[in-house]
Formats: sequence, C-alpha cells, structure tokens
Amino acid sequence: MNIESFIEHEKIKGELYNLCKFNRLPTGILLLGPEGCGKFKLGIKFIKKLLKIDILTHPDIYFLFPLPNLPKSSKLTDYFYNKWHNFLVNQPYGSFLDWKKKIHYENKDCKISLEQLEEALKMINLKSYELSHKVVIFWMLEHLNINAANKLLNVLDSPPKQVFFLFIGENENLILPTLKSRLLIIKFQLIYNKSIEKYLILKFNLSKKRAQNIVSVSEGNLNTIFKILKNKKNTLNINFLNINFIFWMRMLFNLKNKIDSLLIWSSQINSWNRDKKKSFLLFSLEIFRIAHRYKYDKNYRNPFFNYKNFNWKQFCIYINTKKVSIINYLISDVIKGIDRYYFFLFNFLYLSFNINKILFNKL
Repeated sequence: MNIESFIEHEKIKGELYNLCKFNRLPTGILLLGPEGCGKFKLGIKFIKKLLKIDILTHPDIYFLFPLPNLPKSSKLTDYFYNKWHNFLVNQPYGSFLDWKKKIHYENKDCKISLEQLEEALKMINLKSYELSHKVVIFWMLEHLNINAANKLLNVLDSPPKQVFFLFIGENENLILPTLKSRLLIIKFQLIYNKSIEKYLILKFNLSKKRAQNIVSVSEGNLNTIFKILKNKKNTLNINFLNINFIFWMRMLFNLKNKIDSLLIWSSQINSWNRDKKKSFLLFSLEIFRIAHRYKYDKNYRNPFFNYKNFNWKQFCIYINTKKVSIINYLISDVIKGIDRYYFFLFNFLYLSFNINKILFNKL
C-alpha cells in the first residue's frame, strides 16, 4: 500500500500530466504550498513522466538548493550533492530545517547563490545528453539570493529552447513578484482528512485513536507524520508538549506568584535547539486553535488533553475569536524571530506577559 494512493493531489497531478500530453509545457512552473503537502514529491513524479525516466541522477537534470556561503571546493561540492541525493530519496517531504540539519549547518544562513545558478546555466547551454528536455529544479525558491534572482529573471525573459524550470516553494511572500509573474503557479494545500488515518491504521497497524492523534497534531503535514512514525526518539512526543504547555499556562494563570518560576522555565526553553522551540510554539498555536473551536462546538474532538489535573473546559472559557487572533500573531512573530536569530529569551518572556494580559482582559 502506498500513501499517494490515498492522498495525492489527483487534480493537480492530472493538470501537470496534461501539460506533457498536449505539449503545452511552459518555461517554468512553481509548485507552491506549505511544508509536508507533497508538492516536491509530485513535482519529481512529473519530471519523470515528462522525461520518461525512472531516476533523477542524470546529466540533463540539475538541482539547485540552499547552501551555506563557503569557499569553492570540489570536495565540498561532492559532499553536498551526495547529501542532497540521499535527502531526496529518504526525505521527500523534508523541510528546509531538515536539509540544514542533514548538512550540519542548521545555525547558518543558506541560500541558492548566483554561482550555483551560473553552473546550472552552463549545463543547459550544452547539447542535451539524450532526453527531450534539460531540466533545472529549484528547491526552496524563497531562499534564492537577490543576485541570482535578477540573473534568473533575464534567463526566463529569453529562455533557452527545450529547457524546463521547475520551482518548489513554501512562502509566497518571500518570492519576488517579478519572478512569480513569469511562472505558472500551482498551489497546494495540506491534506487533512480520514484518508491519512486509514493509511496509518492499515500500513503501520496503529490503533484508530493513535492514528487520529498523529493526524491531529500534524494537521496533514506528511513530514511531521513520518517523523513521528520513523524516529520516535528524536521527535518531540505529544506527551512532552502537553506537559510543557500545561506548565506554561498554569504559570500565566497565576503570574503574580509565579514570576520566578516563569523566568527559570523560560531560561530552560532558551537552551533548547531551534527546532524544539519552534515545535513547542507551533504546538501551542494548535492548542489555542482547538480551544477556540471547542468553545463553539462541544462535540469537537480534542486530541490533546486527557489529563485529570487540567481543566480543559475552564481553560476554554478564557478563549474567543479576537483573543486567538492576537495570540496567533504574537506566537507567529516569535517563531519568525527564531529563524532570524533574535533574542529568544526576551521575546518569549514578552510573549508570556502579553498572553497573560490577553487571557484575562475582556476583548
């Protein structure tokens, strides 16, 4: 059994395959969607269909992906490309942070550079080795640096013959509008439905409750789902996140007497790595979203709080649409700050004080 047999975006797949069938291939296509939606894997299948091949390690196919700013070296080039092909095979739903971990540069800035683009352009100017098209695949287009982006605009304005550009991106706001205007954009959404539950139950012999919990936590993010299933030791488990969220809320609900505890606990969180911090904050966002929905629909299934010493109904009393909207903005802002290396401890404490005010004020 194959997960794509349940959840692949059949409409998008048909649209892409028809471009091949009716010879209506544009110069470039941008597959745009959130992490774990399956856009990259479907894009790879499309390229195989277009070129009528089963493998992607081919002289007529060139990948560009974010790399750290390092001196040129043939050994480094081989190292990164070996890592990339391993990542491509073993983590087709992997995130940008997963890739940076893979190459051991999780705390460094990584970009698709002008030098990488120029190497790709050298390749496409050569005669095709044996395939109908030469293909250049950009993974995480939003991490294309400005010099490379300007060069790419010129290429797309006068595209070489029999060359196809496939772009994979997540954050539309970080991609140049002038670049997007030159591409056919196909948007993906996360798949959050019973099909994934059914697949998990049949493929991994999970209980229905366990499958539901995994899908609820991941919200259709296939990257998160497979991390939970494949590597339990290195994946933050639900119980850990639950306990920390409850501890946080208890301090905020009794902040006058818990300032010292909050400072100590915040310092502990500050020592976590970036992924762990982001996982906790994203989980917290999800809890507030569920509390908001539960308040207006008592039949809504709550997959998180089965703790006897936490009063879920009482917690939901303090939640409403306006509060959740503000809290969502504040937490998202702290998450962005993690990637930008802002001072996390200060931001997290500021967030905590603000959530305390929001929960107890009548908004």
